[in-house]
Amino acid sequence: MTLAANDALAVRDRPHIDQSLGYNVILSDKNTTLRGVSLSFDGGDPYGTLPAVMPSQESLDALNTEYGYNTVHVYLEGDAGQNPDPVGINLALADELVARTRAADLYLIITVGNNGENGAIHSMQKTLDFWSLYGERYKNETHVVFEAHNEPAPSTLSNWTQQDWDNQLIMYNHIRGIAPDTMILLGSFMSFFGGSAAIAGADQLKAQGVSWDNAGFAFHGYWNLPDIEKTIAPFLASTDYPALICTEFWPGDTENGYNAAFETYHIGWQQFQWLGANDLDLENLKNKLDNAGTVWKPELAETTWPASGAPNIPLGAEIGIYSRGQGMFVSLDGDKLSANKATYSKASGENFTVVDAGNGYVGLRADNGNYVSAAGDGLPMTVTATSIGNAEKWEWLELPAGDFALRPWGGGGHLWGSVERGQNAGKLSANGDNASINGPATLAYVTEAGGAPDAPTPPPPPPPGPFNGSPTAIPTTSPLLAADFDHGGEGVAYHDIDDENWGGAYRFDVGVDIEASNEGVPNVGWIDPGEWLTYTVDVQSAGTYSFTFRVASAADNGSFHMEFDGVDVSGPISTPNTGAWNNWVDITKEVELVSGIQVMKMASAGGFNLISFDIQEGSAPPPPAGTDMYVSSVVTGTAGAGRGQKYGTATVTVLDNNANPVSGATVTGNFTSGIIENGISGVTDANGVAVLQSSVSAGGNLTVEFCVSDVSGSLNYDETSSVNRCF
Repeated sequence: MTLAANDALAVRDRPHIDQSLGYNVILSDKNTTLRGVSLSFDGGDPYGTLPAVMPSQESLDALNTEYGYNTVHVYLEGDAGQNPDPVGINLALADELVARTRAADLYLIITVGNNGENGAIHSMQKTLDFWSLYGERYKNETHVVFEAHNEPAPSTLSNWTQQDWDNQLIMYNHIRGIAPDTMILLGSFMSFFGGSAAIAGADQLKAQGVSWDNAGFAFHGYWNLPDIEKTIAPFLASTDYPALICTEFWPGDTENGYNAAFETYHIGWQQFQWLGANDLDLENLKNKLDNAGTVWKPELAETTWPASGAPNIPLGAEIGIYSRGQGMFVSLDGDKLSANKATYSKASGENFTVVDAGNGYVGLRADNGNYVSAAGDGLPMTVTATSIGNAEKWEWLELPAGDFALRPWGGGGHLWGSVERGQNAGKLSANGDNASINGPATLAYVTEAGGAPDAPTPPPPPPPGPFNGSPTAIPTTSPLLAADFDHGGEGVAYHDIDDENWGGAYRFDVGVDIEASNEGVPNVGWIDPGEWLTYTVDVQSAGTYSFTFRVASAADNGSFHMEFDGVDVSGPISTPNTGAWNNWVDITKEVELVSGIQVMKMASAGGFNLISFDIQEGSAPPPPAGTDMYVSSVVTGTAGAGRGQKYGTATVTVLDNNANPVSGATVTGNFTSGIIENGISGVTDANGVAVLQSSVSAGGNLTVEFCVSDVSGSLNYDETSSVNRCF
């Protein structure tokens, strides 16, 4: 049977506070956690470093349909000493974002940023004016949530003063007076450490009229995870305390288990990524989540990552459960569970019936008639419950590779794992987090007796060769991305000094360092001396080609050269210092290429970042430089001197040994007939022509002759090849 996710709504209802676990949890109108990414419209950290980029409707739709998110978090405007912008500077952008997120079926959390001047409210008046404008404007938008102010006090909760807590009350009362029905997030703690201080602050705010029925605490994850979890723990003790949501944390901590930890507490999270609406960031985050094995069930039935929104669940069937992590089938072990059977025989204790527990959850009834219960992190699961409660409700997460994982609603919220030590060592426990392919929390099921189900295998790497399957034609029809180097791996398609992609973007199976550039495309960065990249290309015809390289550098000595089939065709190409590693400029170089399919190599001497190559037909090659010059022709004539007199003239052309005109050469010669005059000189023009004229004149029907005695200039005078020489 398929349990489908809810269909998309025309307009989302407001998020709400769920208390079924005995503590407050923020859930969507579809009873899902709020998960997503962030945008920066406030000018960046520091102010002026990041322009506001409005994501397209297609990109926002993809957050929901392709990536399984349901929330966007935006730093809409900035409150900072360096930020001169008035309140309302981004009103048009805000209206557009509210409309587009509504159309994409996404929640939108709006907050005031700090432009890097974190840990303070720089202007309470500006903050209140911000909420007077935007609170009133969007109070009826049911998909919008208001986060009062980003990081309003420094560091951990121990640094919060009474004034900081008083400021929270001031902002809450102001916003609530404007927007009585909108969920408000307070706190936005920079480093979430200090549970007792957080609880004391929450109690104080509640005593002063803050209702946690439609408000919560936001926090940021800039602290070590064990201490963050210790700070979370007191909030799980009672519904008297606010629900929690993490609205910012370092992207690298995804692979350190932060998202997975928040999932176990049913705490929503908004990753501090996608700030410039660069969709490469989404693939980067997806790769990190895959590496960590973090999974959840998306809201839309059509979504298949990180799990299916419409899982095929064998409701009513009796199944055997196989643990990929343990490499064994699961069976009853007293009133607990162990993965200890090499085969599934359908014997008593090996069977589990999948029961519909409502709202997309299932129960697992064992052969003893009882249900499997989660008991908390580190404790073994038990099979003693006679009915389905919070700890017996399991969310069936169908993974992209075909296996599944199980997450309990109660009992700690972890995926399946096992107890590692103590008297219950080896017993199954809800203490896992990693549901990657064949990961420790990954399960498979069978309905017939037999051996282990076939394990899913990752797709094989592409064979060596062109990135897009065929050689790139030269001239290029569009710039060839530097990140689109050939398949084949280290030492074949590229050489990098280590095996880690430090940029974490675009190609996750290579050691080349690729990042999402601020131009919306990937760039290759951290390029060290001796590294190289290859590209299979097809030069359509031999000739001169103009290469345009899109580069950036904060160094003064960057350079590289280009090879074709192992031949250096360019010589060293220097890259300018552009002032920053993401200030991009074009540099050009003309080279001669032969035709045919070849391997083009960019060989680095380090010191630059590279986006692309644009390769077009170049200008005709410049004529080769001459070494000698000669007189190619002498044409004589006359010019009027008045009163029937005429001057003698000689038009002399000087060429080099490549038949190119020579300018600036001094020609000296003699008029030898009609007019007799020696030592007449002139200088050749750009066409290699010098016109010499006598200083004396003669009458009558004058005809003159002229011979060249010398030509001087930058080239050697080749007398033997010259005409009209004087002897």
